Amino acid sequence: MRQPPRWLVWLTLVALLSTTLGCVPTPVGRSLPERAIKPAETPTPPVEPEPTPARQTAGLTLPADYEATVIAKGLRGPTQMILGPEDGTLWLAQLAGGESDGQGQIVSLAMSSGQQRVLLEGLFKPTGIALLDQALWIAAGRDLLRVPLSETGQLGEIETILSELPFNGRSEGTLTVSPAGHLIFETSGARRGNQAATGSGQLWALDPADPTHPQPLASGLKGAYAHTFDAAGRLWTTDIHDDQVNNEVPPDELNLWLAGADFGWPACFGQQEAALNYGGTAESCQATRPPVAIFPPRSTPVSLVVSPWAEDTLLVALWGPTEPAIVQVSYELSGTNAVGQVEPFISGLQNPQHLLPLPDGTLLVSDFRTGLIYQIRN
Repeated sequence: MRQPPRWLVWLTLVALLSTTLGCVPTPVGRSLPERAIKPAETPTPPVEPEPTPARQTAGLTLPADYEATVIAKGLRGPTQMILGPEDGTLWLAQLAGGESDGQGQIVSLAMSSGQQRVLLEGLFKPTGIALLDQALWIAAGRDLLRVPLSETGQLGEIETILSELPFNGRSEGTLTVSPAGHLIFETSGARRGNQAATGSGQLWALDPADPTHPQPLASGLKGAYAHTFDAAGRLWTTDIHDDQVNNEVPPDELNLWLAGADFGWPACFGQQEAALNYGGTAESCQATRPPVAIFPPRSTPVSLVVSPWAEDTLLVALWGPTEPAIVQVSYELSGTNAVGQVEPFISGLQNPQHLLPLPDGTLLVSDFRTGLIYQIRN
């Protein structure tokens, strides 16, 4: 029998091997395909966006969508500021020296240029001012002063309306005009043993038509330094505590006013806790009005306003000396009271003193230590 050609034998052998091994010859110049089964790859989790960084502007740290500019410099211990009777002006009180030096001033300041003009001087510890009933009212030490204001904006002679008011040796805080046209002020709390001294630790409303007979609004407030009204006419107030209770410094407070309310000082503090060293009991403190929010001890809340950017949020200036800052307190109403949540807002101030919302939707912030006034925009 005739033998098949060698090339045919070779092709037959290659075909047989390919069938047996389940593979085909690899063309020249190509790599063998990867036959090993790869493990399934774990899906990559979505990347969480990083928090928006805070914004550094004019030496302050603010939320990223806010900015600050300095509109005034060179003030000396500014306390409260208000809009002046002339467009584009501020009127503000300042100590202009040591706290008890008696060198206090009332200054007019042009917001566009920062130019200052002294209106009154030689005042003792002016911490509060207000324009009401064609007059400038000043809380100065233990006195409440009234200065008539002419139609041309000129100030007349200083009159003492109330003198020797009860106080705790520091000050009587700021002044606030109510929607009804009354002047809201405090008499800071002084103790006589375990009780408040007569007339002290209270919030008052003064009718300018009968200025020598102010009416008490609430009691049990150690230092109701700052107050404000919201759009619904609710009255909010801070309370500064510095008496040692149960061997520690108590927290400071934000409160929502209720007619005739007792806020607890000196026997109660914080969230209706009993100050055992001042005769407080758990039972008696439950009858007091609880705060909306509390701040760390020695926060010293000296100013309080409704946020220009959120009607249900309050802004509070914490003077310090520990962690001076401006915080925001969002709240929810609950019955006749409210529950607040405190969050950081602005830092970088030395001693934030007063807050003033402007009609254009911006906020003014004064710094007691540096003598600067900032304008905050969103």
